[in-house]
Amino acid sequence: MVFAGLSLFMVHAVSEATVTLRPRVQAGLIANDSASTNVFPSGFLTFEEGFNLNRAELLLEKMPRANLKPRIGPFPGPKPDSADWGFEVNLRYGTDAALTFGLDDDLPINDGEDTLWLLPQWFASAYLPWGEGLAIIAGSFFTPVGHEIGAPVDPPTAFYTHAYAFAYQPVKHVGVYASAKLPLTPASGLWSAGAGIVQGWNNLEDNNDDKTLLFDLRWRSRDFRTWLDIENVIGNEQSENGVTEQTRPFNAASSSGARLLRNFHALTLSHRLDGDRRWTVNAVYGHQEGGDVLADSNNPPGFLITEDSAWYGVNASVHRRLGPRLEAALRLEWFRDDKGAHALLPEGIYRGATANLAWWPAPSLRLRAELRRDDYSGPGEPFGGEVPTVFFGNRDDQWVFSLDMTWSPASAWGQLP
Repeated sequence: MVFAGLSLFMVHAVSEATVTLRPRVQAGLIANDSASTNVFPSGFLTFEEGFNLNRAELLLEKMPRANLKPRIGPFPGPKPDSADWGFEVNLRYGTDAALTFGLDDDLPINDGEDTLWLLPQWFASAYLPWGEGLAIIAGSFFTPVGHEIGAPVDPPTAFYTHAYAFAYQPVKHVGVYASAKLPLTPASGLWSAGAGIVQGWNNLEDNNDDKTLLFDLRWRSRDFRTWLDIENVIGNEQSENGVTEQTRPFNAASSSGARLLRNFHALTLSHRLDGDRRWTVNAVYGHQEGGDVLADSNNPPGFLITEDSAWYGVNASVHRRLGPRLEAALRLEWFRDDKGAHALLPEGIYRGATANLAWWPAPSLRLRAELRRDDYSGPGEPFGGEVPTVFFGNRDDQWVFSLDMTWSPASAWGQLP
């Protein structure tokens, strides 16, 4: 395979064995249809109207030669016969700031700031020619669980705003994760299985003494047009010693030190009909056991989960190429939070519809216009007002419009859609 890469000041094609330094910038303008400047949760990870520098980042990377990649799955072609190694380090400045507890939030440069410095990923990787192929990563990495994972499609995610499923899933982990290509007959397609042990959700410093398990199963059709991903994360995620930042956005604590299990599962099926059309369906289910500790008066109601709580939903998207440099996309979503498990959002049913049009004036530059409509049914008002809208929201529907730009001369998407 060949990837685009940036080496100092020159863009050129490089092999997987080459160390690359790549820049990437994403920024956007976003507005809602109310007097409030708040665009959460529709605009998540963006919270405020106006201009947002989502990310200006550098990615230093060496990819090992392999026939599969952790978090992505197996690839066609012969198995490399020799072991190889790699690494990745990301440095980001921007508002897309899902913090790693015990690292990003401890940086003095971020004190009191809305636009933050982050180290989202820093991991070593290896490929071993054992069995049909084994790939391993160790360090801080974007989660393999859920459709809108951080790599390799972030950006270019197909939508500027995110699904509710993304707001209710982990973003990254610190730990070890391995994926093996399964020795099945070629007629059955390509299969891989993965597993890992991590420090909970979004944590360098764990919130308790229990580790969290990741595991997945991935299938690719023989023609590589159909993908199926079944992904899971499960572990005891209770807060201990009065600290809740490590378990966001789901917080539960036990006065007796009881373990409180959290599990989250995602199933994603995608299919490319032809060179111009593709679709994706993503379903998720999550559950957090409740504790017996109530939130104090400084926190919104429901900040600590005191009864078993579940959240689940489905979203589907279709994508159509309209020309050599033009693509349209539509996403529909239904999502339910049964008992207000999310610390920032009320219980209820959320419905979203998002449409956009993306244009590539150059292979390294994408411009996109997007319109989103959200409706809510339940006892709260999750839109408008201020964050946390579980307490300060004042509307049950919202329109959001955005214009965004992604510039990536060493493009993660490689070519036009």
